[in-house]
Parts: sequence; structure tokens; C-alpha cells
Amino acid sequence: MLHQNLWYIENGNEVESITIEENKLEKLFVKNPDILDRSWLIIGEQVYTDAKKYIDLLCMEPDGDLVIVELKKDMTPREVTAQVLDYAASVSEYNYNDILNVYSKYVEKHPKAPKTLEEAYQKRFNNKFTLDDDTFKPNIKMVIVAAKMDKSTERIIGFLRDKCDVLINILFFNVYECNGKQLLGRTWFGDDIEERVLKSDNAKIWNGYAYVAYGCGGHRKWEDALKYGFISAGGGSWYSNTLKNLDVGEKIFAYIPQKGYVGYGIVTDTLEQAKDVTFDVNGESITFADFENGINYLYSSDDPEQAEYVVKVKWIHTVDESNAVREPGFFANQNSVCKPTVSVWNDTVNRLKQIWNINE
Repeated sequence: MLHQNLWYIENGNEVESITIEENKLEKLFVKNPDILDRSWLIIGEQVYTDAKKYIDLLCMEPDGDLVIVELKKDMTPREVTAQVLDYAASVSEYNYNDILNVYSKYVEKHPKAPKTLEEAYQKRFNNKFTLDDDTFKPNIKMVIVAAKMDKSTERIIGFLRDKCDVLINILFFNVYECNGKQLLGRTWFGDDIEERVLKSDNAKIWNGYAYVAYGCGGHRKWEDALKYGFISAGGGSWYSNTLKNLDVGEKIFAYIPQKGYVGYGIVTDTLEQAKDVTFDVNGESITFADFENGINYLYSSDDPEQAEYVVKVKWIHTVDESNAVREPGFFANQNSVCKPTVSVWNDTVNRLKQIWNINE
């Protein structure tokens, strides 16, 4: 069991630990979601489930994964563990429209919230929302919020995490009072279990083809990527960092969210910020600033965190956006780049090779 003590540095006195009602804590989370996690968007509060009970909070991460947040309240620790697993089973059946309905009910409770999930996502993560029926294939994560847990429950949670790779964790919150002001302390039971699961997935056989999501819109166009030979992402490190996973010589299939697959090519250069990239066009050096279509790839060029990043590609087969290939069951993902080891990715690659007559 984790226990945290705080001392006031000025006089060395121990800060007094106090209790806070769970409903007040829930309201605090809704008002200040960063207290829970900066990468979570709250999309539902008191969400009714098939279990005929209510999830305290339902959150979404930038890649579309869902996080069930359950406050322990007056239940025993073992009861809340069983309940959150039941909630996860129910949420795992949700489709894209179910999530939209969950958020619409959240807006009814909180009229000042953005009216649509797309707007809420844009405001929270500063990037365009590209989830749809194809890309909505979330992992379901579970977080139990508590001031403390008994040894038995921690042993159960540890077993589920370490032996079964279940995406479950405990978030300990303790409230302290000092000079008439309240302080909130947060401690995780363990590291992010998903990171360990993803690393273990790398042991599975990867087919050698990387998936790239190329989000078209106000900041970029597929026509540019075709003409000059590149893929790009930006607007936050969550979107651009995965581009680092591409090595020179790797083969990629490019996907435009909500449209379909548009290109197959080979990576020819390492990651660069857009402001530093040049293209050789008929012996002339061209930069993004020279593009004449009005698209500004150099937005936030002075902020490395928000800037656009580019990887050059030699395209082998491409189609324009209007002829994007999209079939039921195709692999799609919210990440800018990933190297899937799931069977649906193998099926997607084989089907695209067949459609585009790619022989290797």
C-alpha cells in the first residue's frame, strides 16, 4: 500500500491529511481534467452501462483509446475492482455512434462544454479529430481512484497488470491542509501498463510495412505530399513523435483518415522540422515557404513542440484523394505512424498489393 507524507518546509511541521467526499473529487476532475491526466479528454460523466450501473467518468486519449475512471466511494476495494472490469466489458461493445451519444449527454449536463466531440477534441489536443467508424478501435483502460487500497486488492490489480496485461491501474489521491488551504497529491500505483504491452507486442512478427496516417486539412494537402515526396505531422509531440519510428528504406502505406489508402512508398530521409526541409525540383531548391497553394506548413515553426515535422518518401504507387481505397475490415489507426503486428494489418497490406498490382 502506498502512503505519502508531506512536511511544510518553512517550519518542518507535518501537513495534516484530511478526507474529501468522492462526489466533490469528481466535480473537481470535471472542472480541472489535468488533475487526472493531461492526455485525457472527459467525454462522459455518470455513463449508464449494460450492467445497469453508472461509470463515474469516461475519458478519451488522443489516439481514441477510452479510459474508465471509477471512484471507490463506499464500496469495498474488491467490489470496485470487479465493477470496473464489468464496465470495461460493457464499453468494449461501444461503436463510434455510441461514443458520440455519450458525449452529447455529457454536453446536456455541462452546457458550457464544446457542442461536439470533434470540437472538444480540437480544443483539448489542439489537433483535428479524425476518428470514424474505421479508426474507432480503442483499447479500454481502467483507472480506480482511491485514497488507499488493501493489500489483497493491490495483489489482484498487480496480477491483472503483470500476468494478464490488463490495462488497469490505481490512481491514489490524498488531500492535505496547510495554513487553511487544501493540497491535492496524486500517485500512480504503477507505470503505464500500455507501454509494456506495446513493447511485448513487438516480439510478434511484423510484416515490414509501416502504417502512416496523413491528416489532410487546413495545414497540409495530399497533392503536396505526392508532388514533392513526403509525409508529415504536427500540432503536438503526440502526433509528430511517431514519425521518428520510420527508418530510411522502410516501406509505408499512407492512409487519409475518413477517406482511405492513397499511397505506397519507401522512406528516403530522416525526420526534419518543416522549416529546415528543402526539395530538389528540376535543379532548383524548393522550401515549404515556396509552395503557392496557400497551405502553411510552417505554422508554429518557432515552437518545436507544435511544429510540423517531415519525412521524405519516394512514392511507388499513389492515387489522388478522390480515389482513396477503403474497404470494410481495413486496418486504420489514429497514430501518425505505427508498425502493427495484428492480422488485420497483414490482410490490409495483401489486399492493397492486389488492388494496386504491387509485386515484390
